Amino acid sequence: MLDKEKNKGRLLVVDNDSKTLKLLELRLKNDGYQTTVCDNGRQALQLLNQVRPELILVDVNMPGMSGLEVLSEVKLKAQDIPVVIITAYSSEEIAVEAMKKGANDYIIKPFNSKEISQVIKENIEKGRILRNRNRLLEKLETSSTDLTSKIEELEKYNRELIDSIKIKSEILADLENTNYQLRELSIRDGLTKLYNHAYFQERLSEEFSRCQRYNGKLSFIMVDIDNFKQVNDYFGHQIGDEILVALSNLLMESIRGIDVAARYGGEEFALILPHIDIFGAQLTSERLKQRVESHFAKMEHEVLRITISQGVASIPHEKIHTKTDLIRAADNALYIAKKKGKNGVELYESN
Repeated sequence: MLDKEKNKGRLLVVDNDSKTLKLLELRLKNDGYQTTVCDNGRQALQLLNQVRPELILVDVNMPGMSGLEVLSEVKLKAQDIPVVIITAYSSEEIAVEAMKKGANDYIIKPFNSKEISQVIKENIEKGRILRNRNRLLEKLETSSTDLTSKIEELEKYNRELIDSIKIKSEILADLENTNYQLRELSIRDGLTKLYNHAYFQERLSEEFSRCQRYNGKLSFIMVDIDNFKQVNDYFGHQIGDEILVALSNLLMESIRGIDVAARYGGEEFALILPHIDIFGAQLTSERLKQRVESHFAKMEHEVLRITISQGVASIPHEKIHTKTDLIRAADNALYIAKKKGKNGVELYESN
């Protein structure tokens, strides 16, 4: 049992992931917190009166009763208990929405030990300040003795709470901005600013799985600049880089907001088109082909004609069962487009 000197506060942790729950329980108990854990929202609400926690950590995604539903019930029954939302990176927007509904903070999986300690410490302190203020208000309602000193004390607690909220809001805004910038740097190609190869693979896996799960449509286009080696040899790599950037801009102008444009490698690019069949993808490819021809025809020193070849593949397709199959199919179609004389669009049938 923890002694009073070591017990930093009472915590209730709610997460249906047993691995995460065990990790948090061990970490928080070692940090000196009296920690109670459970794996569902309904049990957490039943434990409220027994545990009387000073802080609740709850996972936002749980079956049966979600973290947002637990948050709403806690705020109805015990508004002065701070609630910290646990979420994965891909659900960060849900955590921000939870804060609008009364959550005091959030932490993102995978956990950063220093961040968890800081968030818990700050919110327990904030909760204690708030509870002290509420107790003082109750005393003021039942007694008028030393009214002046009590009002001064109440104003002190209010100032502390306001300062804490202001500082936390500024830190949160800075962290969100920094996280966004770091994420963008990690997923963007340095030259073209399109998504990089690693992010392309991640997104194609997601879209392929989603398409199979809901029996939807998905198209994939491989784009390659024709004769790019000769372009670099004749004009130099600086002009070659300018052509890559210009083509990247044309790619972005030719797709929808939900589509993904990425630099696949070298002079090759990739387009992921969710909810588009092979014929819709063909229209996108033809439109891009015309834009490239029109744009690069205006070059001042046209020695080499800048054109692109494209290979298009889509699912559902009887010979495409995996993400790798889809990439290979588009690559095969691109090879045929090159073989036929370049500056063309080739659809994968069963080549």
